[in-house]
Amino acid sequence: MGPRILGWIAVWLNALAAGWLIAIAIVISLEVTGRGIFNTFMGGDEIVTNSVPAIIFLQVPLAIHVGTMLRTTILYDRVGSGARRGIDVLNAGIGIALFAAIAVGGWEDMIKGWEIKEYQGIGALEVPVYPIRTIIIVSAVLIVGIYGTQIARAFSGARSDSVQGD
Repeated sequence: MGPRILGWIAVWLNALAAGWLIAIAIVISLEVTGRGIFNTFMGGDEIVTNSVPAIIFLQVPLAIHVGTMLRTTILYDRVGSGARRGIDVLNAGIGIALFAAIAVGGWEDMIKGWEIKEYQGIGALEVPVYPIRTIIIVSAVLIVGIYGTQIARAFSGARSDSVQGD
């Protein structure tokens, strides 16, 4: 997949995360209202606990794609273009290693989760975990692809953070 397609997917996932955050805000409001007025517990903490990793993994691909991931420019801005390309390649290589490890390491748990329909929570609400595991794996694979395009951009002479103009 090319950088534009990966970028489009990353934007779509980020929008999904934004919608999910709005839903979480509503769930928290209902939970607080339910506890205060009706003295009931609806299981909002299980929903929030399982939503946070999914929301993060839905947002990370876009942050990496547009070059807004946490980075320091103390050294980067002081070196020449060849060293910058080297830093970009090293950065992307570490990212590929990390997110490929996440994808490979979580694959078996994701498959098992789908097979047994894994849920978390007891009592008021049980939240399915297998879709969250799937989001993490799919996002990790997408991130590996994004970092791969950044390596290609570095070898072509473009800075990895110049993707914003794509």
